[in-house]
Order: sequence, then C-alpha cells, then structure tokens
Amino acid sequence: MESLVCVFALSVLYVTVVSSHTVPNVFEGIRLKDTNNVIVKTIVVDQSGHGNFKTIQAAIDSVPFGMNNWTKIVVRQGTYYEKVTIPKKKTKIQLEGNRSSRTIIQYNDAGSSVKSATLTVLAEFFVATNITFKNTYNQEKPMTRYEEIRVAPAVLLTADKAAFFGCGFFGMQDTVGDLVGRHYFQQCFIKGAIDFIWGGGQSIYQSCTIEVMGVTTATASNDEVNRGLIAGYITAQGRGTEKDTSGFVFSGCAIFGPGKAFLGRAYGGYSRVVFSNTNMANVIVPQGWDSWTHPKEVNKVTFVEVNCKGPGANKKGRVAWEKNLSPQDVSYFINHKTFLNKDGWIDSLPPHRRILGFKCKPFFSPPPF
Repeated sequence: MESLVCVFALSVLYVTVVSSHTVPNVFEGIRLKDTNNVIVKTIVVDQSGHGNFKTIQAAIDSVPFGMNNWTKIVVRQGTYYEKVTIPKKKTKIQLEGNRSSRTIIQYNDAGSSVKSATLTVLAEFFVATNITFKNTYNQEKPMTRYEEIRVAPAVLLTADKAAFFGCGFFGMQDTVGDLVGRHYFQQCFIKGAIDFIWGGGQSIYQSCTIEVMGVTTATASNDEVNRGLIAGYITAQGRGTEKDTSGFVFSGCAIFGPGKAFLGRAYGGYSRVVFSNTNMANVIVPQGWDSWTHPKEVNKVTFVEVNCKGPGANKKGRVAWEKNLSPQDVSYFINHKTFLNKDGWIDSLPPHRRILGFKCKPFFSPPPF
C-alpha cells in the first residue's frame, strides 16, 4: 500500500502557539474562579426569519465582548452556507442545533489549513451541540483522486476549553484542526482521508465515529483489485517537547470506511496519540503508524493502542516502536478528570441538549455530562 508523501500546510500560527504550549493552565484568559455556567441570554437563528437573526455569524456578532456568563445561540434546522468565526474576546458561547443531520453549517474554501476553515474558534469556553460542520470543497464521495484533494478544514480550534457534543465534521484533508488547547469531543462523527485530525491540541475523543474516505491514484480503475488505493492518515499530532502536555486520546470509538489509513503520523518529534477500546474495521494498514519526518526520533514518539478490537486492530505487522503503556498511564490519558479537567473547566460548562445524531456503540459509557 503506497503511503501519501504530501505535506499539509504548516502555519505560522501553529508554530507560534504550540511553542509555548507546555502546561494547560497557563493559557491567557478567564480564570475559572470567575466563571459560572449560567445562561443569561438565548438568541435564535432561523433562515426563514422567525428568529432573532438569519445567519449564525450575525448572531455571534451581536454578543458583547468579555461576557462572564454564557450566551446560547439556538440554530434551527437547515443548511447555513457561511463561514463562522468566534472572536477571541467573545468567550462563553454555546451553539445548539436540533439534530446534527438537520443542522448543518458549510462552506466551500480550500488552500489554507488556517484560513479556509468553515468554523474558527479563537475564544475560550466554547460549546457546540448537535451541529454538523462541513467544508464542501472536496466533493463528498467514497473515492477521490489524490490530485483533486486540497487542504479544506471544517473546523479550526486555536483556544483552550472547547467541547463538542454530537457534532459532525466533514472534509477530506485537515478536517479537524485541533490546533492548541484542551478540547473534549463526545459522540461526534469525523470524516476525512489525509491528516484529518491534526494539530497540537490536548484532546479526548470519547465514543466518536471516524470514517476513512478513499484516496486513489490518477491511473486507478474500477477493475483493479485495490482500486489504486493510497493510504491516508487519521491523525497528525504535533507535540513538540517532552514537557508539552498535548496529545490526542480516542476512547470507545469506532473506525470504518471505504479507504485505507495509518492511525497517525508524527507531526512533532514527541507526537502522542492513544487509541483505547476502539473498534477498528479493516481500514488500518498493517504498520499502523508512520514516523513521517522524525525517523530518528521514534523513541520519543508515543503511539499507543490498548484493548482495541476488530480486523483493523490486528497488530501483526505493526511498527516495532509502537509504545506499551502501564495501566496507570492509560488510565491517566483516558480519564478526562486527569488528562483534561484538573482545574474543573468541563464541570463549569452549561447543560447541553441531549445528543441527537451520530452515535457509535462504545465499549464503555461516556462520562455523564
């Protein structure tokens, strides 16, 4: 199986923020003792005009800067064709959809891993529930020729303390820009082919479903046994130093799709990715992992699989440098209280609507929030 050799766009923004990302509580912003989960205002967005605004960005623009209480923006069902940005000083915004399959925000832009995102979150304390975010530049189809694919992110996260419940993220390359900060994803659906969960974030993906799309060569034909498939990459995590607290943790997830992929490749010299109790269909290449531009630093990379199941979880053929963690270390990473929430920020989030939409069958129930 041929592996992709393309290098996705490296941004100055990423290099700048990750270079100082060592301890999760040093982010500039709101002190937790100054926060509460009270929603003081609810704004309704309705395309038909039966709400406060017709567009999501107009609703966000109406929120004052520096709010210490939460503003809920209810997005009624429909497909909203717009780019959405949460400015840095517009903290404590909650976007709430009706159902992720019926409430969709999409845009068609490509070429930049930073500027082309459909949703860009620059502010701390952000929550989205039951909404799908799409970048439609790369057509949504099971097989796409490699030459047709461009960087086209659905979401870019550049701030600490964001959570997504029952949301969808659709793209092909760089779908989820988990750039920097602590983030929690529960029962979300993520679709892509190349580096489609990437960045230097410190995040847990709990009970999420991951679909690997197919990438083919330009000369592929339907008559070929493997249809000219090229292996993509699910993750590209950018942890850069030993003191960097970042990493991607997938717990109780499911991986399937028409394509083939590595579980991840090392975007940083200390890249860290953990898959725990995850059901893997026959989409994972035998090697499992790729060192990318860090072949001499594999001893510093932490790529881990623990208690995973399914044909894709067969470790025969895995790289020799895949790590084995102690039960104590695994417990630390998969527990949001120790890996993400030592300061209690998740407990300070407002109540969210019941998740309606994407669900996988987790091995273990997600934590009750």
